[in-house]
Amino acid sequence: MKKILLTLLIAGLSLLFFACAGGPPSLDSFEPDQGVVMPVVMFGDKTEGDHNSATFQFDAPKPIAVDNEGNIIVGGKAFDVSKFTAEGEFIRIIGEKGKEKGQWSYPKGLAVDSKDQIIVGDGSRSVVLFYDGDGNFLREFGHEKFADIGPLCVDVDDNVYVSDAENGVLVFTNDGKYLRTIGKVGDGPDLIGEPGWPAVNSELNKLYVADDPNGEIDVYDLVSGDFLYSIGGIGKGPGKWEEDIEGVAIGPWNLVIAMDEAGGNVKIFQEDGTFVTQFGKNGLYEGEFASSESLAYDKVNKRIVVADEKNFRVQSFSIKDLGF
Repeated sequence: MKKILLTLLIAGLSLLFFACAGGPPSLDSFEPDQGVVMPVVMFGDKTEGDHNSATFQFDAPKPIAVDNEGNIIVGGKAFDVSKFTAEGEFIRIIGEKGKEKGQWSYPKGLAVDSKDQIIVGDGSRSVVLFYDGDGNFLREFGHEKFADIGPLCVDVDDNVYVSDAENGVLVFTNDGKYLRTIGKVGDGPDLIGEPGWPAVNSELNKLYVADDPNGEIDVYDLVSGDFLYSIGGIGKGPGKWEEDIEGVAIGPWNLVIAMDEAGGNVKIFQEDGTFVTQFGKNGLYEGEFASSESLAYDKVNKRIVVADEKNFRVQSFSIKDLGF
């Protein structure tokens, strides 16, 4: 009997340990607005001169992504698409700028697939380009449906989801075969005003799309393509967008993480749209944002990584410091 009780006690303690170490937090216990939270890493430079990413002189960083080792890839219209370590050390430039095959001209979207291929959505050339981890060009594809392409993302099968301002979210295989379109652009219920940053939750078979002018995240069934529900909306206070909704990413425990450019904060929701918390404010100092558009979740280091556009820098925030 004592042996049975001891076994049960050990099992109970083990469950408690793992729950504390890796289980989901109580999502109804957060402060609605956490204000300014200090980043664990911040790199960039607002100084004048040549905006060369190798010397941290960013010129309005826009799209951002994190690879499978936690390295950060960031791009912008006026500086090279570049890779950095999670701690902000420069690694290399990815590809080269230009208007020929294999070159990017205006990177509007960045993603990394399971093979650590870096995917660039080029708004100027209207193509999707692939590079290996060393920055070498692999391939590219365009499509007749591309009208005004923007941000992109990938799913667990490495399919590529490309937001197009006129045509919704276009889905392709990794080698560029068109599969389908999700969402319809228009003004009205269940329509996207302008498709922005997309994010896929392959576990739940859901696609989250930033509906820019409506200040909400539209959620679609990944299999059927049907509209399911919206998150957020235009308004004041926690959980609402003052104007544009920008970057969207999927975090741990299926959390939905999104950028509020005008409000200067990062918002976090449960997957069903229940608001959890937000942090940050407009400003120039650490933990503050200026017209930030893009973010990514670093699952290796458990960080939210933000391209802080008009502060010319990247900031990374530990989810532990947010209470998760």
